[in-house]
Amino acid sequence: MRNLKAIIFSLWCGIILASCVSSKKFEAANAQINSLNGQVEALNQKVAAGDKEITQLKTENIQYGKEAEDCRKAKAAIAQRFDNLNNALAAKGTSMEQIRAKTEKALKTFEDQGATVTYKNGLVHINFEDDFFFKPGSSTIATRGRESLNTVAQVLRENPGVTCIIVGNTDDQRTKDRDDNWPLSTERAISVVRILANTYNINPTRLTAAGKGEFSPVASNATPEGREKNRRIEIILNPDLSRLWELSESK
Repeated sequence: MRNLKAIIFSLWCGIILASCVSSKKFEAANAQINSLNGQVEALNQKVAAGDKEITQLKTENIQYGKEAEDCRKAKAAIAQRFDNLNNALAAKGTSMEQIRAKTEKALKTFEDQGATVTYKNGLVHINFEDDFFFKPGSSTIATRGRESLNTVAQVLRENPGVTCIIVGNTDDQRTKDRDDNWPLSTERAISVVRILANTYNINPTRLTAAGKGEFSPVASNATPEGREKNRRIEIILNPDLSRLWELSESK
């Protein structure tokens, strides 16, 4: 009888022990499943974020493509306007290249006497040394200066769409009766304008006089040669661009 009870007790303990082991495995399996579910959820969230980012990038790419196309169209339109402007100016005979060529040819006879013609920043610049026009400290134009201005006037007559800026320049040496050289440079520019307007009948509305005194040197004022170069009259020819926009829109 005692042996039977012992056997039954042993069997009962074995069942309980087996039940405990199965329960632990079950709990461990559940914990692993829960962990995997969490990882899956995290991955799903990353996939969703990635899909959202891809959608946003596609939208931005479409927008950038539109902006790039707009830029290409704007660039083409600007290029077309420049072509239209150049063609219109050329048709009127007022392109700066044409004016430069005409001016260089017209002033050939004065090159040996100090006149130079340059093309800078889209404008034609004619430079005369100071003594070509004036005696030291004077704003009265000499005879050969008047003759050279006749040549400049002829260029202006042949190009009615061109305006003219006359700029007087001096060195840094001042006469005793002047505080600075602004008045002298301006008076000399005005003298040139008056000859062009009154003697050669160039419309004054096309002429502008300006004086820069000693403040636009082309050489050092430390030497006589440099000061001689700085004393000059500069005549700047440029097209009348008051109708620039209309010309650029012409076909």
